[in-house]
Parts: sequence; C-alpha cells; structure tokens
Amino acid sequence: MQRKTLRRWNNAIHRDLGYFFFGMTFIYALSGIILNHFKSGDFAHPDYSKKYEQLTVALPANAVADKAYALKVLEQVHEEKHFRSFILGNGYIDIFFDNGSLYVDLSSGKAELETKTPRYILKEFNLLHYNSIKKWFTWFSDAYAVGLILMAITGLFVLRGKNGIMWRGAVLAVIGIIIPLIIILLYT
Repeated sequence: MQRKTLRRWNNAIHRDLGYFFFGMTFIYALSGIILNHFKSGDFAHPDYSKKYEQLTVALPANAVADKAYALKVLEQVHEEKHFRSFILGNGYIDIFFDNGSLYVDLSSGKAELETKTPRYILKEFNLLHYNSIKKWFTWFSDAYAVGLILMAITGLFVLRGKNGIMWRGAVLAVIGIIIPLIIILLYT
C-alpha cells in the first residue's frame, strides 16, 4: 500500500513540475542551442544580425572631424536622431548610433555602415538564460533548477518493469552519466 502511495506522489510531482516548468524548459533549451552555436562561431551574435554597406560620405569642410561632422554624416544615412558617440583615430572616425556604427576613412571619404537588427524573442530568451535581469528572477531560476533536479530524480521512478529503473532505465541513466564524464575528462 505504501509503495503505491509513494509511486502516486512521485508521478504527481514529476507531472506537475513538468507542466509548471514547461515554459522555462522550452526557453532554456532553445536559448541553449542558440548560445552553443554562437560560442562555436556559427554566427556573429545571438541577439542580433549585422548588415554591412559600403558608401562614400563628404569629408569635413574645415578638415576637423568633430561631433558636428559626425551628426552631419549620420544625416546621410538617416541616423542623426540615434547618435550615441564617436571615436576619432589617426585618419578615421568611428561614429556610433543606437543600432550600429559608421566607420569613415577621413582621407578618402569611403565609409562602412554597420547596422544591427535585433533578433526579437531570441534576444529575450537569451536575456533570461544569461539571467541579465537578476533580482527576483534569480530566485525563480533557482527554483527552476531545483525543479529540474526533482524532475530528474522522480523521472527515474515513473516507469516500472523492464523499461523502468531496474533495467532499461538504469542502462540509459548510466550512459547519460558516463558521456558527460568522458567529455569532462577529455577537455579538462
């Protein structure tokens, strides 16, 4: 009788945590795939895509590249309202605006416009994955981690018989432990 009650509680906990944390599991899994491929170099940034355009801009009239010149150059690409800052270097100026930058060669007027387009939804998922919000979300993500631990443990005891933890489940669980251990040993 007690074994049946424990099994019922085990399955109920596993089921309810699975339902409750479905959204976070989906977000973390999708974001994890994206961050894995970002870190392996498959694309430049997980939160936005970049586009480059070559153009020619007017050189400074008085041969002085300052904020006024930076704003005038941004007018040509319709970004003057989004100006942030600029860096003046030896023979160039790099102008930054909200969604990109404009590099200008001050000897030739040749410029490269870099614009960033946010990857909406994916950007927000990564925000959660990195825990950039902090504060109360840290506690929620800690609860999620504890929930995943409980789901892993209770998941071991959901099925009975040859597919359960006594045979097939045990073999798969051991393999699932050995693979990360091998990877750790090979790469540390």
